[in-house]
Amino acid sequence: MTILSLCEWLQNTGWASGIKHSDWKFPLIESIHSLGLAAILWPAVILDLRLLGGVMKRRTVSQVAGQFLPWIWSGFVVMVTTGGILFCAEAVKCYKSPFFRTKLVLLMLTGVNALVFHTGVFKHADTWDHGGATPWKARMAGISSLTLWIGVVAMGRALAYA
Repeated sequence: MTILSLCEWLQNTGWASGIKHSDWKFPLIESIHSLGLAAILWPAVILDLRLLGGVMKRRTVSQVAGQFLPWIWSGFVVMVTTGGILFCAEAVKCYKSPFFRTKLVLLMLTGVNALVFHTGVFKHADTWDHGGATPWKARMAGISSLTLWIGVVAMGRALAYA
């Protein structure tokens, strides 16, 4: 069985086909997906901008992260769940789309960036949180995150209109 034939089977299951051909199910799930993206994206952007020293300068990075990480994780769960459902409804389109593949790679890189940040430089935030400048590795994580999320959003929009 090839990946394409697996995508064809998945897309033609009764529930996935029902979502795709419904007047309201697909748009509703896509809307929830967009809300999940907003719930992850705006807090991530604020945290990234804080790492770059652009916003919330009176609050430590740890405080900002503590406030926004629950939103980021909640948005992530909603985004992945609804994204999986949308994929099932359009599996063949996604399989054939370079935008979808690029989006997946960018999402993986976003996850790797966050993992490296949180297991690396952020573990030592207590030593630099109250000091002057944020370490360059933390600033690079912020720049990388912003850039990758812009790419994810752009590929998602390109996929929707392809």
